[in-house]
Amino acid sequence: MDKKILIAIGLSLATVWAFNYYVSKRVQPEVPGVVTVGGQKAVPVPGQPIKVATNEELAKPLMLDVDFVDKKLGQQEVIVSVETDYCQANVSTYGAVLTNLDYKEHPGKAGTPLRTIYNKGAYDEEQRKKGCFLVALDQKTPYVYSFIEKRDANNKIDVAFKAENESWIINKTYSFHKDSYQVDLILSLAAKGQSVVPTKPRIFFAGPFVNEIADDAESVVIWNESKQSVETSDVAAAQGLAWYWTNSKPLFGVQDRYFVNALINDPAKFVQRAYVKQFDPKNVYPVLEGPTISSGKSEWQMSFYMGPKLSDHLNYVDARLEDLLSFGWLSWLCKLLLKLLSYIYDFVGNFGWAIIIMTFLLKLPFTPLSIYSRKQMEIYQHYLPSINKIRTKYRQDMQMQHTELMKFYKDHNISPSTHFVGCLPLLIQMPILFALYRVLNNYLDLYQAPFIGWITDLSSKDPYYVIPVLMGISMLWQQQMTPVADGKQKVVMIFMSIFMTVLFANFPVGLVLYWFMNNMLTIGEDYIRRIFFK
Repeated sequence: MDKKILIAIGLSLATVWAFNYYVSKRVQPEVPGVVTVGGQKAVPVPGQPIKVATNEELAKPLMLDVDFVDKKLGQQEVIVSVETDYCQANVSTYGAVLTNLDYKEHPGKAGTPLRTIYNKGAYDEEQRKKGCFLVALDQKTPYVYSFIEKRDANNKIDVAFKAENESWIINKTYSFHKDSYQVDLILSLAAKGQSVVPTKPRIFFAGPFVNEIADDAESVVIWNESKQSVETSDVAAAQGLAWYWTNSKPLFGVQDRYFVNALINDPAKFVQRAYVKQFDPKNVYPVLEGPTISSGKSEWQMSFYMGPKLSDHLNYVDARLEDLLSFGWLSWLCKLLLKLLSYIYDFVGNFGWAIIIMTFLLKLPFTPLSIYSRKQMEIYQHYLPSINKIRTKYRQDMQMQHTELMKFYKDHNISPSTHFVGCLPLLIQMPILFALYRVLNNYLDLYQAPFIGWITDLSSKDPYYVIPVLMGISMLWQQQMTPVADGKQKVVMIFMSIFMTVLFANFPVGLVLYWFMNNMLTIGEDYIRRIFFK
C-alpha cells in the first residue's frame, strides 16, 4: 500500500484515539457501587427471566380475565392527584388504579407534558380491565375502593386505598418517589374470617404508549436470570408464554420508543409467574400472578420503574435498566454519540447547535485522510483518459492490458488502488450516519427539541424541506469541485445527489443537518487544500 495512505490513516486513527480517550474521561458515568441482593453482595449489572417451569406449571391456564363484584357503580369516584418533581399522576377510587401519568420535563406537540397512561373509563366493564395496577382475584373482584389517606413521607408521597369482597379485605398503597421515576406498590390481603375461599391475586399494569406518536410501538422487556441480561420480545410472540424467576430481583414490563414501565424489585416474592395481555396495539398489559393464599394476612411490596429511557434516570433506579438503551449492532457507537451530544448540549443549550459542533468534532479526526483521499482522487481523474485508452487498446489481451497499466502507474507514481482511496472517508462516515439515525429516533430529549425558526422538532422531518434542499445543493457543489473526466460518471453523481435529497427529505431533520454540515466541512477542506497545499 502507498506509504502516504498509511501515514494519513495513521494520523486519523491517532486523532480518533486521543479524542475518544478525552470524551470517555469527561462523560463516563459512575460505576454503580456494591449492593446487597438476596443477602449476597453484588455489583448491579445490565441484565434479563427464566422460562423454566414444570409441565404441571405450563399446563395451568393464564388467568387473563376479571370478574367484578360491582356491576353498577353507585359510589361517587374520587380522584387523588400526586405531583413530584418529575411527574403528575392521578389515582382513582374506581379500581384504585393509576388513571393518568404525565411527565413534566418532557412536553409534547401541544406544549403539554407527554402522557403514557390514560384514563380508560370505569362505566364499561371491558374498560375497567384496562386499569393500570388493577388488582384482580380469581373470584369476584371488588372495583370500588375507599380512599384512606394521602401523606407526604420524607422522599415519598403515599396514597392508600381499601376494598373488600365476601372473603378478603384488600389494601393498596402507592409510594411515588420524589427524586426518581420509581413507584412502589404495597399490596395486602387479609381474610375476613377463619374459613374463606382461597384466592390468587394478580396485578395488571399498563405498558407506556404516547398517542401523539403515530408509529409508537411496544415490546416486552424481560430479565434473563441465567444470562444476566435484558431481553426483548415482540408482543405478539409473548402471547401465551409465562416467565418465572428464582430470586427477588425480576425485571418484567413493556417499553415503547421513549418510555418503559417495568417491575424491578419483589423482595417478598409475590410474583409466581408473569405473562402479557394485549387488548389492542395501544393497550399492552404485563400481568403479575401471585401465590395462592387461604388464611390470615399477606403483604407484599413491589417496586416499578415508570419513566423515560434516559441513562441517568434508569441507572439511578436500577443499573440493569440501562440495557434498554440498545441501538442494535451499532449500540456502542450510538451510546458514544449520545454521550458526546449530551455533553455538548450541556454547554450550548440547543441540540441543533450541539449537532453542528458534534459534526465538526467527528470530522476533525479524519481531516488528514479526507484531504489526502480527495487529492488522490483528483490525480486519478487527471490520468483517467490515458488509463481508459490503455484499457480500450488492449481490451482483447487482458495480460498485456494489466502489464501496460502497471507500467503506466509506475511511470506516473500513482497506485492501482488510488480510485478506491476516495471512498474511505464516506465508508467511515456511513456507520456514524446510521448510528446517529438510531439516536435521533430513540432519544427522548430530542423529541420536540427546537433548533431555529421553523425547525421545532429535530426528531421529525423538516416541514418545509429547507435543510434537505440545502443538503442536495451542498452535494452538487462538492461534486463540482471534484473534476470528473468521465461524462457518464458525472451524470451518475448528479443523479445520486438528487436521489439522496429525496431520500433524506423525510428523515429526522437533525440527521439531515448533520449530513449537510458534513458536506460543507468537506467543501471547506477542499478550499483549504487548494490554498495551502498546492
